Amino acid sequence: MFDSVKEIVEAANNTGKPISELIIEEEIKTSGLSREEIWKKMRFNLQTMQNAVKRGESGKGVLSSTGLTGGEAVKVAKYRQTHRTLSGDTMMGAVQAAMATNEVNAALGIICATPTAGSSGTLPGVIASLEKRLNLDEDALVRFLFTAAGFGWVIANHAGIAGATGGCQAEGGSASAMGAAAGRQLKQLVEHRSNVPKLYQLQLVIY
Repeated sequence: MFDSVKEIVEAANNTGKPISELIIEEEIKTSGLSREEIWKKMRFNLQTMQNAVKRGESGKGVLSSTGLTGGEAVKVAKYRQTHRTLSGDTMMGAVQAAMATNEVNAALGIICATPTAGSSGTLPGVIASLEKRLNLDEDALVRFLFTAAGFGWVIANHAGIAGATGGCQAEGGSASAMGAAAGRQLKQLVEHRSNVPKLYQLQLVIY
């Protein structure tokens, strides 16, 4: 498996393959599973995220067992229908999906820890935003998750993802970095399909 972000980017540039494809190939080597099995597992992760978002956004939302938290994602959804927000509707759509996931987590529902339960809303928020903004199909979203997983692997092995040892930045910061990197790569792949030069597809800028 890749030991650094630099190795991932260099491999993508040298092979001409998307980062998601490199991560799939590495997973095949390390797990011994077939490509189809690995894809199926990641697709299940995606569906788990989407189901959590849908549950948190539907009806009156979900409440924690104590009833002290929950229902906020539904309030955001209703607010977006009649108001304009300072950060724009795309951003608030991501916030809504992230809140919905976190509320399902607090209610002991099923979520996908990416990379932890505490930060489980970040990637679903990014996915919800990109899916609508770039008109993405399921395969593109699965590739998004493979790319995010590659960066998460590096972070987990060289920095840490546990809030107990690194604070909120270890969880939310790691998830944000994973989402930013995967989102950037996905956007480049979409642009490449629109006849953008191949070199641009392989560049990865991390801020």
